Amino acid sequence: MKTILVVKDNELADYPSDIIIDGRLRKSYNLEFECEMSGAKMVIAKSLPSGLIKNLRDKDVIFLKLNSIEENEELDLNINFPEEFKNKRGWKCGKKEF
Repeated sequence: MKTILVVKDNELADYPSDIIIDGRLRKSYNLEFECEMSGAKMVIAKSLPSGLIKNLRDKDVIFLKLNSIEENEELDLNINFPEEFKNKRGWKCGKKEF
């Protein structure tokens, strides 16, 4: 299932904000349009305006409210993250610079 994540500063965020879709971080000015054009069937965010949630439901798009990206990892939804999200937990101990 294609999924859109609403993010800001490498964290899950409220809408309006940037989105991650197909492993790419993009600006979003119209979430309904993004869902329609990409074929996304799920939106994950901290919160969405109630009118937007209703419009998405009318188009058979599921809204999933989470508090953090880590909660998404527990659900195992198979979302591709951009590189800057993959290494956000700090230094890698195997690196020589450490």
